Amino acid sequence: MPVPATLWQPGMRITDSRLNAKDYQAGVVLVSFTSQTSYTQAVTFPEPFPVAPIMNAEIASGSGATGRFEARPINVSATGFTLFALLTDTAEGADTWASQPVHWVARMPTA
Repeated sequence: MPVPATLWQPGMRITDSRLNAKDYQAGVVLVSFTSQTSYTQAVTFPEPFPVAPIMNAEIASGSGATGRFEARPINVSATGFTLFALLTDTAEGADTWASQPVHWVARMPTA
């Protein structure tokens, strides 16, 4: 398994697999739902990490219904995570999204 650059140790041999190792990944999820106050969606990383990465997620737009929501990754593992979007003020009532982009970034933890 490739060793991410952040986990290199003195004396390790330089190999093609180590040079090509990714210690971060990023992507976008298009989210659609109808009349919801919260929403979850499973996301699989393009390539698995050796361990669960450190992550964040953010809604790309702040206008309209999306301005009242927040997004975060939950249940993060080496192979993926669950995107969790929730309405910050449920007194406002449920909303509907159509193909709203949510960006995510995952990186290897440093030692």
